[in-house]
Amino acid sequence: MNPTFDAPLVLLMQNFFTIAFFVFSTICIFLYQSKSKYLIAFLPLLALSSHQFEEYVLSPLLLGDFYHFLNWAFRNGMDISPVEVTLINLIPYVILLPALIISKARSERVFGIIFLFNNALTMANASFHIGISTAQNTFSPGMLSSLFFYIPLFVYAILLNKDIGLSNRPIIAISLYGFIGHYVLIWLINIF
Repeated sequence: MNPTFDAPLVLLMQNFFTIAFFVFSTICIFLYQSKSKYLIAFLPLLALSSHQFEEYVLSPLLLGDFYHFLNWAFRNGMDISPVEVTLINLIPYVILLPALIISKARSERVFGIIFLFNNALTMANASFHIGISTAQNTFSPGMLSSLFFYIPLFVYAILLNKDIGLSNRPIIAISLYGFIGHYVLIWLINIF
């Protein structure tokens, strides 16, 4: 077990993940019902909050502390500190939310590129969870949200960029940058 999985900062973040999940669920339901063009800009944040809620709250609640993300990661060789939990998980809200909303309002092409990069990054996260889960033949906290949110959003991001006229080469390049970004983050966690 990770000795810091129940540290005050981690518990605070778990509360944040729970609140974020319910807030973005409510916002997305409202945007869907009002047929707002901004629904697509909020879906990655709903996916992110669902993923974090599954990793840190839902999995341990249903399956026990053994399946808390930090304990699962610790068993797989990643010692993630409470500060890293906070930084890694809050940065997307600080950067992604404004970038998606502002770009959606101003430029469909810029929005498409940001949307693709973000969803490529989360697709790498999905492949990480699904790959380890498959290799170890065990449940990975975060795997369900990866399957039901991250993969479909990545496919949609590709189709969206094709619709706005982006060719295959930039789509592949942006996707690779997203994948590399995710694995660089994992590498940084492991070396610090």
